[in-house]
Amino acid sequence: MDTDSILVQALLWNSQLLVAVFFIAGFVGFHLEIWSRGFQDQNISHKKQLLYRGLGIALVIICAVVLNAAGYISSINAVLYHNMGLFILILALLDEDTNIWEYLLRCLMLVAVWSMYYINNFADRRFGISMAILLFMLVIVRYYRKAIGPNFRFRLPIAVIIAADFWFTLPTHPAGMQMSPLIAFSAVLMFFLMKLSTGRQQRRFFDNLQTAHMAHYDELTTTKNFTAYQQDVFTRFGVAHTSQQPLTLALIDVDHFKLVNDRFGHLAGNHVLAKVAQTLKQILQQYGEHYEVYRTGGEEFTLIFPNSTTKEVFQVMAHCWQTIRSTPFVFDQAEIAVTISSGLTQMRSDDQSPDDIYKRADTSLYKSKERGRDTITIDDKTQQLQDDSNQVKYTYFVNGLYTFSDRRRLANELHLRRYDQQQQQWVLPQQHHLDIDTRIELMRTALVNSRSQVLVTTLSVADFLNQKVADKLAAYLNGPDAPDIFGIELSRIPALNLLIPMVDFYHKNKTKVILNQIGSNRYFERINSSMQYFDGVKYTVALGADQMKACKEIKFWGDIAAFHKIGFSIDGITDENLVNWLRKQKVTQYLQGDYFDKPHLPLLTN
Repeated sequence: MDTDSILVQALLWNSQLLVAVFFIAGFVGFHLEIWSRGFQDQNISHKKQLLYRGLGIALVIICAVVLNAAGYISSINAVLYHNMGLFILILALLDEDTNIWEYLLRCLMLVAVWSMYYINNFADRRFGISMAILLFMLVIVRYYRKAIGPNFRFRLPIAVIIAADFWFTLPTHPAGMQMSPLIAFSAVLMFFLMKLSTGRQQRRFFDNLQTAHMAHYDELTTTKNFTAYQQDVFTRFGVAHTSQQPLTLALIDVDHFKLVNDRFGHLAGNHVLAKVAQTLKQILQQYGEHYEVYRTGGEEFTLIFPNSTTKEVFQVMAHCWQTIRSTPFVFDQAEIAVTISSGLTQMRSDDQSPDDIYKRADTSLYKSKERGRDTITIDDKTQQLQDDSNQVKYTYFVNGLYTFSDRRRLANELHLRRYDQQQQQWVLPQQHHLDIDTRIELMRTALVNSRSQVLVTTLSVADFLNQKVADKLAAYLNGPDAPDIFGIELSRIPALNLLIPMVDFYHKNKTKVILNQIGSNRYFERINSSMQYFDGVKYTVALGADQMKACKEIKFWGDIAAFHKIGFSIDGITDENLVNWLRKQKVTQYLQGDYFDKPHLPLLTN
């Protein structure tokens, strides 16, 4: 080859490298942005994160296919196009935080493209060698993914080894190219320089992510900090005002935290704070909502509940309260009793800023401390949370669930009541957190005194997801004195990954799971996506509700229940007019309410 030819080839190679570097720089920037949205951005919903993950995969597939097709067509720039396609596939392979299925999909894409170069050459031993090396590297990448992470000094050699395996083992005429050791070497060198050119870009991106994380997260508890709270709460406040959605704020304080530091030391105090924060985050995740916890003071945490009322949030806060007080906090072989006090409030129409909500929540928190700590106060009303069944008498009242067609009493729904000594009568208790053993005994009593051998009771999400509670209920339901049919009502939907296995467990133990309180369309998407796992849904007509609005919602939810082929019941029936209207709609199977009977003691004489 003469000097002119060498110069032309060198000029062509350098121009190809320049094009590749600029193209890859743009692609890497876009890919990293999509990756951060799909895996790191906690300010968007899980559904949007999944969409970004899918977009990232789709982008890789499209670009890889287009570039490889271009390599087949253009012989003079074939190495350039094939190298860029290979680069994109390897870049996706090294994405952090992918689950095993996402990683296997990336591996499948790479192997599929890789194999295309060996069409009519699969018997060539070089194909077996290249695949063996590739599979070995894929295992290494997955096994050491945490160590590799964003560390460019590991990512660079791994990517170059895979590229060298690709280029040096290709057959003589792959994809319209004429391969030789020199061409393979120049292709690997180009790949190396492409990868090297993105090193600073990737390091800067990950450094910026780390800086942003440190600015918005508390190092000790790994929760968001006060700075992040201020940004998020103003955003949530604006969204709630604009869309007329509820917004609830809760403040939590670890009780007697100074005594923990004084008695056990500051390291023990740090351990308590970290574990409390971890517990709070785990519980919020169980509800599948975009709830967030922040450390806004020494031992103070603030929780934001967008699109949720205090009534809806109270169940979550009671779950936090119960879990923390029953969790063993052990440090240096010393067991530390930990409880929390909470203040809870929601946005009002006259609130001018998030500070107005915060002040009310802070006042309620102060009331919790003033009234003995270890409790929850909602707008100055302190809740009774302690299980006092050993001091006060409890029982289950029942009211009937009737079939729509012939108004036959199908089941008894259980309603907890507490005997008030001063009033000398049964009253609705503030707290519903009796232990499961006590509730099972109350169920036995109600069943013995009832003609109906079908019972329906309400469980909180905390109890529904508690395997110990589920096991005790299963033992009762499989015993000799169990009801013929048992139903559990949920007023909230847990996270879908937790709901599915628990529903399956209860179904195996002759228990039906019903979703009640579906009247609000605010959770339509979430409810609709989980309908298939429930045996029925219940709509409650609120006392004094707009009947026309209620009728529209009943028709709406009834049609959805019919589509999913599950039961649909209406509670809150107070007159014959609504019954007659329902008869025309033909969407309801079951009825319940004061029109039929009010909750009462289950006496056989009645």
